[in-house]
Amino acid sequence: MTPPTLHTERLRLEPAAPGHLPAYLAFYAIANDQKGSYRAPRPADEVEGLLARDIAEWQRNGFGMFLAYRRDTGAFVGGTGLAHLADWPRHELTWWLMPEARGTGFATEASRAVLAWAYDTLGWPRVETHMRDENTPARRLAERLGGEKIARETFPDGITRDVYALPDPKAVAA
Repeated sequence: MTPPTLHTERLRLEPAAPGHLPAYLAFYAIANDQKGSYRAPRPADEVEGLLARDIAEWQRNGFGMFLAYRRDTGAFVGGTGLAHLADWPRHELTWWLMPEARGTGFATEASRAVLAWAYDTLGWPRVETHMRDENTPARRLAERLGGEKIARETFPDGITRDVYALPDPKAVAA
């Protein structure tokens, strides 16, 4: 299956591809999210490796990260998608935003589009997200998406996280 480009009211979501290296470099040059696993700046070769991993995930699994761009201006705002790291127990919805895009509703909008795609096109029975205790913005987003905490697990990186099940957006809208 060819990876899709998804569209929302305000965003165009493109599957990670080699041409997205400038967006990855921009994010990892300034990302300093103490609540997640991002640290900045990261060297270019490390960022290239992250993009290569995300491209390979599409090829291996048929899902992966999307890069989000504003439809009105074309500005890069961040990424969201379905990730399944090699040593992770299950896939999860994940996201990251440029600082100027935070608080705009872009993460919610993009996440709903990816969730709908996971349920409607991939036919998944459940989509999860896994978050660290200190990541309050992610917890709020999971709750806005209708997420429900279903477990608490220690992951392969040794960090204990809450696991949220995220419903099909159509079920939340009903």
